[in-house]
Amino acid sequence: MTQHSAATGKSEAGAHIVMVIAVLIFGMNYVIGRLAIGEVPAYTLGFTRWTFAALLLLPFAWRHLKADRERLAANWKLLVLAGFLMPFMGAGVTYVALTHTTAINGGVIQTSMPVMIVILAWIFLREKTTTTQWLGTTLAILGVLYLIARGDPQVLLSLSFNLGDAILIACNLGLAGYSIAVRRLPAGIDPLSLLICVCTVGGIIHVPFFVAEVATGQVPVPGPIAYVSLVFVAIFPSVIAIMCWNKAIARLGAPRAGYYMYLTPVTAALFGIPLLGETISMFHVIGGAVIIAGVILSSRKPKEDPA
Repeated sequence: MTQHSAATGKSEAGAHIVMVIAVLIFGMNYVIGRLAIGEVPAYTLGFTRWTFAALLLLPFAWRHLKADRERLAANWKLLVLAGFLMPFMGAGVTYVALTHTTAINGGVIQTSMPVMIVILAWIFLREKTTTTQWLGTTLAILGVLYLIARGDPQVLLSLSFNLGDAILIACNLGLAGYSIAVRRLPAGIDPLSLLICVCTVGGIIHVPFFVAEVATGQVPVPGPIAYVSLVFVAIFPSVIAIMCWNKAIARLGAPRAGYYMYLTPVTAALFGIPLLGETISMFHVIGGAVIIAGVILSSRKPKEDPA
């Protein structure tokens, strides 16, 4: 083995480790959101997460912001949209959803996000979609419906499904919409500049909801759970996890890195079962398997026409 190939193999192994760390944090974020119920209000978690993330990133991103200021100013509308779709709709509202559903459900439903990206890319970017991709999309949607119905179709027919699961689907649409929005940004914007702009917008959007919570007496209950929850969301899911995710994607490529998303429900269960007393039911297994099968099919790119 040459020195170059050894270094390449070591670099790729490191990327896999970094991706596992990111997925562990994403899974744990659902558990923390659920654990914080009654201790920290939902929008307070969101406000803390994105405001402090922006402040923590500022010293590292400052020189990139100065270099990118013209491109950022020219694309401020897309940046505001991205800040609404991911930090607020995709992440902040997730904490609201978790007051109604389980961390494990959140992890399983998140695996459907690549399918939502396929649908939104077809609608807004006019990306070509094959029959196989539509088959996978349909399969994944059926898996999500099976999950939120808890394996009982009568739940859907009677419209008596869990509100939290429905909100989580909307949150995943927000995350998928974010991926579409950032594709419209011009090349050359530094990832740190983009991340701090998105964090800042997300924190600002949370302000009125955070103020409303405080005004109505919904404030954190001093104690270990509140302190751990607030510190965790401020540092780990919005700074460390996202930077790990981006670093791993740059080395492994989006398709390979995307498969790690399937570990999110595993990590949610890994922490949720001992910390929250949650249990895995057969509808989790069946629904998750159907969603993953659908995502794999929908992720197959159309073959390019020969020149």
